[in-house]
Parts: sequence; C-alpha cells; structure tokens
Amino acid sequence: MIAETFGSQLPLPISLDEGATFENFHAAGNQAAVDALRQLAQSGGQRALFIWGGDGRGKSHLLQAGCRLASTSGRRAIYLPMDQAVLLDPQVTDNLDSYALVCVDDVQRVAGIEPWQRALFALFNALADKGGSFVASARTAPNAIKRLLPDLASRLAWGPVFQLEPLSDEDKIRALQQRAARRGFELPDDTAKFLLKRQQRDMRSLCATLDALDTASLIAQRRLTLVFVKSFLDKR
Repeated sequence: MIAETFGSQLPLPISLDEGATFENFHAAGNQAAVDALRQLAQSGGQRALFIWGGDGRGKSHLLQAGCRLASTSGRRAIYLPMDQAVLLDPQVTDNLDSYALVCVDDVQRVAGIEPWQRALFALFNALADKGGSFVASARTAPNAIKRLLPDLASRLAWGPVFQLEPLSDEDKIRALQQRAARRGFELPDDTAKFLLKRQQRDMRSLCATLDALDTASLIAQRRLTLVFVKSFLDKR
C-alpha cells in the first residue's frame, strides 16, 4: 500500500513495508502495546496512543502494521514518518483529519521545529473532533522529548503510553527463525546464535542481515548452514 497524496500538490511517496504486519511481530513482553494498537486500528475508540522505545524495537513495524490493518478493516489510514516529512512544508498535514487513523513515526524529529509541532497539534485536535485516532512513536516518552511545545507533549500523552521492551536473546532467535520460516527456509539454532554474536543486536539489523543471507544462499544454491554464514559475513 502506497501512502496517498497529502493536500492537493505535495505528495510524500511512502510504501509500507510488506513484512510489517501484526502477524510478523514477535511481541514477547510487549503484548499489551500490540493488543492496544490492533484494537484501535480495527475499530477506533481511543483518540490517541503513544509507543516509545530505543531504535530497533519495532516501533515503525507496529505503526505500519496498524495502518495496514485499519485499511483492510475499511478505515482510511496513513503512515507519516517524520524523518522524511520534516523536509516538507507542515501544510501537508492540512487534510489529514479526514483519515480515521494517522500514525506519526519518530515524532521526536519535530523537536525544536515549531511550525511542525503546531501542525501536529492542530492535526491531533482536528482528528479528535472528527472521531479519528492519532498514534505516535518516539525514542522516549512524550514528557522526555526535549524542545517540544508543552501543548503538543500533553496531547501525545493523552491516551495510553507504552514502552517497548527489548527482546531477550532467546526471543530474538525465535523472531529470526519465524522470519526465516516465512521466507521459506530454516534457520538452525547454532546459526541464529552466531548471528547474535557477530552482528549488531537490534532486530532491524539482524533482520536485514538475515534477508541478505537468504538472497545469497539462493544465488549460491546453498543451505543456510553455519559454515555458509561464516563465509558470507567474512566477505562483507
């Protein structure tokens, strides 16, 4: 699903990650956040929801999953990654109050950018007036984002606020094995443990490495054995 055009003239071409679904998210100790966002995406109810945590914990995955579920449930939804959006004029948000769900990712990117903060504050209020929902994510809790207007910080904390906890090593291995199974191959325990030792340990990096290994193994027509993985990583 590709993001729709904002306003009448300023498009923001964004594609949702095809793998960003609730079914593909290994919740572990974050089930409450997953359940709350799934419920909101399907049927609304909550006017606001905030998810925060360090990089690689799945915030972007969950927000995109929420947009995808809302869309398949017949509700208009849009995903707004602020690392890209802040490069545009804040007026691109003017018509977003017509959506049932707006998911604003990495909202800490607007810190110190007052025009964008005021635009998001106005969008939040307009959505609330029309019965829509505003979901946001950041690296920290709303009240810990520096250089944020108090009014916007207050709105961001208006609904439930969830902190995403990092996965344990065992959970990371299970998540990688589930991802491998969805791609049609097996990831042995020893190979998964080796990846954790040799690679950056956040799930974003681990998944990217796993996908690259899958492509390389298909080209070489080799199984994803420990020997093959060692050889592949040594050449990178």
